[in-house]
Amino acid sequence: MEIKLYNDVVFKWVFGRQEQTYPLICFLNAVVSYDVDECDCAENIKPTFSEVEILNPYDANEPFTNEKQGILDVRAKDTDTQEWIDLEVQVVRTSDYKERSKYYLAGMYRDQLKKSSEHNYDELRACYGIHLLVDSIFEEKDEEEFWFNHYRMLNIRTHQPLINHWNLYYVELNKFLKCFEKAKRNKTTEETESIISFNKELELWSYFLGTIQDNSKPLAPVFNQNKGIEEVFNMLQTFTKDDRLREQYRLHEEFLRVQRGEEARKERLRQQYTTALLELEKERKAKEKERKSKEKALRVSEQERKAKEEALRISEQERKAKEEALRISEQERKAKEEALRKSEEERKSKEEERKAKEEALRKSEEERKAKEEVLQSSKEIQRTAISSLKKAGYSNGEIAKMLNIDLTKVQEIA
Repeated sequence: MEIKLYNDVVFKWVFGRQEQTYPLICFLNAVVSYDVDECDCAENIKPTFSEVEILNPYDANEPFTNEKQGILDVRAKDTDTQEWIDLEVQVVRTSDYKERSKYYLAGMYRDQLKKSSEHNYDELRACYGIHLLVDSIFEEKDEEEFWFNHYRMLNIRTHQPLINHWNLYYVELNKFLKCFEKAKRNKTTEETESIISFNKELELWSYFLGTIQDNSKPLAPVFNQNKGIEEVFNMLQTFTKDDRLREQYRLHEEFLRVQRGEEARKERLRQQYTTALLELEKERKAKEKERKSKEKALRVSEQERKAKEEALRISEQERKAKEEALRISEQERKAKEEALRKSEEERKSKEEERKAKEEALRKSEEERKAKEEVLQSSKEIQRTAISSLKKAGYSNGEIAKMLNIDLTKVQEIA
């Protein structure tokens, strides 16, 4: 019979029975020791489990329920260190699994102290939440090759743990198988034909749990050196012979099929919702872009309008400036014309004055000449008279008296 070991029924039956804890211990040690060499923490101590007490053992008389309601698949406690372990298998991917796994770990840590007892916090011990995932919950591009993830509460600066009490492990089976197939394709033909080898025990367990096992055939040779896996494979002989267990397995497989369909439907709805949100966001961005484009166009139009108004204002200022310049030029022209007119009037006035002066001088000259002529004529007359009187025998004194002139003039003329 072909068996999927990650089916909740067979998983709980294999790892959740107190009478056969050896496979559980082997698997737990394989998980917690997987990355111990890569840990940079100061407390780089390899945790190991030697004997465990299963706190919620498989009960054949208890009807199997598909409703989780916070019930852990396998909760155990190491009888030596008193450390607690929660082993979960998750077949169908859910969007809230990261939150769920933290909630389970917190609940396990809290449950160590009895509600009725005093809170002796120093009695708290480390807790290990181990989650075996069929589908991947870390789907980021840079997580494609990392099928194992280990989380602690660390100081962001030093990367040192606050206390090694909280440990979350995630083993993603499908991702492991993809990485394994990819590595196999990269090997030579001779290497692929040889017996498959694994570097660490957890890789062997992941390959065993992630692939369908058929107990009607011999166990694959690659698992022969692992006692825990051999014991699980032998346990499957008992499981498949039990009609009740087989029926529970079948019913749970049917439930998982329905659940996968429901989750697929939810995923489609989520994708449709996400697509609708993206379309709305795209439409909003387009409208926002259109709005900004319109605002920009309006802003540009407003700027152009203001630029035109400014150009018109400057043009009007220039026109007024030109008109003012013309007005001033006209005033200056008129002032110059007025000055020229006044200058011409002054010139004419001065010319008339000059002419008047020349006329006065001419008249004065004429009068002078007339006077000189009169005087000359008078002198001539006097000279003639004096000469006549002189000839007549009059003396100068008698002539002066007779002519009523100075004696000196008589003497000069004579």
